[in-house]
Amino acid sequence: MRLLIEHETRLAFPQPVREHQCELRLAPRDDETQRRLSCAIEIEPLTELRAHLDCFGNAVHRFSLLAPHDALVARVRSEVETSLANPFSYTPLAPAAEGSWLAQRLREDPRLLDFVLHRSEAVPELGAALGDLAVPGYTQGTPLFDNVQGAMRWAAESFRWDPSTTEVHSALAAFAEQRAGVCQDFAHLLIAIVRSWGFAARYVMGYVEGNTVPEDAQSEQATHAWAEVLIPGAGWRGFDATSGLVANDCYVPVAVGRDSRDAAPVRGTFKGDEGSASPQVSVRVQRAAQECAAQ
Repeated sequence: MRLLIEHETRLAFPQPVREHQCELRLAPRDDETQRRLSCAIEIEPLTELRAHLDCFGNAVHRFSLLAPHDALVARVRSEVETSLANPFSYTPLAPAAEGSWLAQRLREDPRLLDFVLHRSEAVPELGAALGDLAVPGYTQGTPLFDNVQGAMRWAAESFRWDPSTTEVHSALAAFAEQRAGVCQDFAHLLIAIVRSWGFAARYVMGYVEGNTVPEDAQSEQATHAWAEVLIPGAGWRGFDATSGLVANDCYVPVAVGRDSRDAAPVRGTFKGDEGSASPQVSVRVQRAAQECAAQ
């Protein structure tokens, strides 16, 4: 599926700020299930952009604004081609072989240990963070894919989506206390559960096309968050615990990481007397013209 994405972020400052150092993670990923065909970024005030890949393979665009300014606007227009039409289409391994498959992958790429061992307030050890909640355990003899789907069903029964209760980078303990939160919380919860089983899971920030995700399950920042689990025999597969869906070609991953802080779409520091207001974000995701004509 070919998709066009337009993303605009506006930051307004009560008083002019200066020496503003900023990083953007807004260019969609380019990997085995998605091709980034184009990505154009405009910044106001005008500045020079520099690009690099971070340690998780995310495209990062960085810039500096040294002169005083009271607003910052970032506009991104991207085109991608996604190919994961059926995330269930792969040759599964026997459940007894899944652990050895993961162990082999970890030996081949030790960086994957980040997605097994990392703990933070957002993805902590589960015992203290979730209190008396009966968190799903790993069922031996059942494929990991099925175990993860079971954990998503449990999350939907135990928590509700409510943007008034938590924020993007809230601790998982706050989500557990409120029994409600935003899509980032649902993603962190699923990641923490899968890591507690000894498997690899990572956080994903991105977009969703069409009506795949109900409108009221989108975050107020107009991006979405879900988890990806390294499924033996399949590779990375996305699980959207907010909506209870397995991610397909309607999902556009932009940045991945150990938790939401690694994949923040905008990150920066500046000098000034007062901080910025909440960012105003608008996003439009639509199928490319040739996609619509082919239907």
